[in-house]
Amino acid sequence: MKFSKFILSVSSLCIIPLLSISCSNDDADTTTTPPVIQEVQRTLIPDPAFEAALIELNLDNELDGSIPTENIEDVMDLVLNEKGISDLTGIEGFTNLYNLWLNDNQLSEIDLSQNNRVKFIFVENNAISEIDVSNLPNLEKLELGGNTISEIDVTNNQQLQFLILDGNNVTSLDVSNNPELFTLEVLNNPLSCIKVNQDQLDNIPANWVIDDNDTLSLECN
Repeated sequence: MKFSKFILSVSSLCIIPLLSISCSNDDADTTTTPPVIQEVQRTLIPDPAFEAALIELNLDNELDGSIPTENIEDVMDLVLNEKGISDLTGIEGFTNLYNLWLNDNQLSEIDLSQNNRVKFIFVENNAISEIDVSNLPNLEKLELGGNTISEIDVTNNQQLQFLILDGNNVTSLDVSNNPELFTLEVLNNPLSCIKVNQDQLDNIPANWVIDDNDTLSLECN
């Protein structure tokens, strides 16, 4: 009887290493999941002149028609005068843009509907025929002299302080909803009447420069 107990004890000891070996083999068979590589989001910049200008500003490093979006999301100031830019596609990626200079380029259109934080826009001496600033509530300065704009709506821009439209084709203008407007230049446009509010009519700012045949009125036909 004692001999039988001894055999049982030895058998039990032999089972333990076998179980350990079995567990070890299971661990070796476990498959490791490779890490997920997240693709860098890019913004298309189809105009080579526009992208080359961004490369000069160290916002990009290769002329390939696109730019890493993360490189431009926090840009607040963009000065791109005289760069030969004709297409501004990609400007929508500059979501925190505050100050934009594009004087003396070759732009015929401009879409800033996604740049609703911008305060200062300088786009003089291009070939822009229209511009929509209705979605720019913070806009304070808008200089568009030397373009081909025929009409512009600034009624939503109550913070507007500077408006320069010299040398365009503007036929009508309403600044009655721009109480902060103390600089206005609309020389050399086919205007005859500029709509204003009563306070503006009673206290015409000294920095308003209009053609001799233009009139300020509460109502314009």
